Amino acid sequence: MAITGELEQLHIVDIIQLLNTTRKSGTFSVRGEKGESRIIFSNGCIVGASHLNNKVRIGTVLVKMRAITASDLTLALDAQKKAGKDRKPLINTLIEKGKLRREEAAKGLKKLIEIVLVEMIGWKKGTFILDSDIVLVSPECSYPLSEMEQEIGLDAQMLLMDALRIYDERERDRESGKPVSSDEELFGDVVPPEKRQEETPAHPVITADDLGLGDLDHLERKIPEVAPEDEVFDPAEIHRQKIRETLSGFPAEDQEAFVAFLERSSISRGGTAGRQRKNKQTKGILLFSEDEFITHSVMTICKAEDVLVFAADGEEEFLRIIDQCVRIHVPPVLVFDDPAKSEKIVTREKIVGLRRRAMESYPELAVIQVASTPDDGFTLLSYRDGARAVLPKPRRGEGKAASISDTIAFLEVFRSYVTALFEEQTARSADPGLQRLRESVRALGGHSKESPSLVLLGYLASVCERAITFTVRSSELTGERALGVFAEKDQGPTSVSRLGVPLKGPSVFRDAIEKGTLFYGDSEDESLKKYLFDAIGAPLSPAIVLLPVRSRGKVVMLAYGDFGMKEAPPRMPVDLLDILAAQTGLAMENAFYHAQLTKGART
Repeated sequence: MAITGELEQLHIVDIIQLLNTTRKSGTFSVRGEKGESRIIFSNGCIVGASHLNNKVRIGTVLVKMRAITASDLTLALDAQKKAGKDRKPLINTLIEKGKLRREEAAKGLKKLIEIVLVEMIGWKKGTFILDSDIVLVSPECSYPLSEMEQEIGLDAQMLLMDALRIYDERERDRESGKPVSSDEELFGDVVPPEKRQEETPAHPVITADDLGLGDLDHLERKIPEVAPEDEVFDPAEIHRQKIRETLSGFPAEDQEAFVAFLERSSISRGGTAGRQRKNKQTKGILLFSEDEFITHSVMTICKAEDVLVFAADGEEEFLRIIDQCVRIHVPPVLVFDDPAKSEKIVTREKIVGLRRRAMESYPELAVIQVASTPDDGFTLLSYRDGARAVLPKPRRGEGKAASISDTIAFLEVFRSYVTALFEEQTARSADPGLQRLRESVRALGGHSKESPSLVLLGYLASVCERAITFTVRSSELTGERALGVFAEKDQGPTSVSRLGVPLKGPSVFRDAIEKGTLFYGDSEDESLKKYLFDAIGAPLSPAIVLLPVRSRGKVVMLAYGDFGMKEAPPRMPVDLLDILAAQTGLAMENAFYHAQLTKGART
């Protein structure tokens, strides 16, 4: 049976999230003013797509991504044509001929799906159909999803987040008057039409690999007419089915009350999401929970705020999603559910351990902990570990009507808090200093090949005109690298190994090292003049920055900054410098221990 609806009632973003969270399978077909597109779902994951009347094809995408050459594509198309009814999907043909690696094939499929999603996000009008029984590949071939092996599939939420980010960036460029190329221009066909074979029947059985890395060039383009028995797409019914499963012990009227709450919470912006996204900035929440009820509820109430919610109940999956979000510059808010009392997956010990791992690796991310009351010890521990907030969640008791109203109140507070948090982050993201700090912290967390000292040097040079890093030895400071000293900053770091500052007598340098604290202010110290300014020239302003970096219990590096031939700014981000110095020390410590472990393993 197929389900149909209108985009004016429910936007594509909402539909994809519903299909993902309810683990639906089938062909999601959309007909709009520009044409027709399809996305193929399997158990909530996206396994295939067809772009707008096939104006962008998988073969062309692979060529433009340099995964194959145009001649490779022509060769594969000719092989398909010669194979006739025994032909194999395009990507499989390329792989068998040794022209394409599976990793590159997966990247090509991901890119095609991303292109389709970006195109569809902007649609405000159109008709959609979800056929949950079959995937139509050609007029002669339909594949029952119940027989498909669940071996592959791309995370729908992650693909959607990346597509929303790209869509928002393009909209901002359009509004600012910048030229924006369409995907049809970027990924136009690279093979002459006469080289492409006519539509031919596909083989009757399609494997999971065929569907996931399959012949997307030959997806049938005609969307079936809506039959009289087709259902109208009803989000409330989807919520109702989920609530029946997760609140089976509650009276029917209480279940309906909660369904009504979810429906109200998700329709406040309805079909306007595509063109009226608030602030045009993609936002995400990553929820660590094994509670399907709370996961579905949080995903639903956050839709109206244009917030995508990911959920994971495994530690490695949780950390993988964080890394993927950070890589596409959409840092998520981390939410940890209440430790389970009876279940074995999300235990208190696992939450504390994972929370600390996440905060150590990604200190720039905001963390929210959910805790049932009363559990004062866990609440205090959460705050001590650095959680931004600990929100009290009522425990659900079977048949207790009060639990429904309490849960609704909790979800409303949760939505209000995360909305305010995202607004705060949006305001702070406008500060270029904070943006640079986030980039530096990510680099220190292993997202860059730069050494920790170079990351710190780069950030200090962004707030000062001249910056130098010194290695701290027992009797002197030895110059390491500098920016803006003997060359312009845009020429990159230069070696300053000939610079040295003795530490035998009293000096501003020695004070900073012994105290281990940042110094910012005017200084007329003789050591500055004698050992530094005589070599690099005195700055216009007497204000300097000395930033010690502590690792393994002692100060190992000192960063120096001044303002060259400019006046000192009225405000210096000393707190941000302190934060980055601490993170630099941890990164250096981690690098040291990693080197020791690697050395031990070799011996």
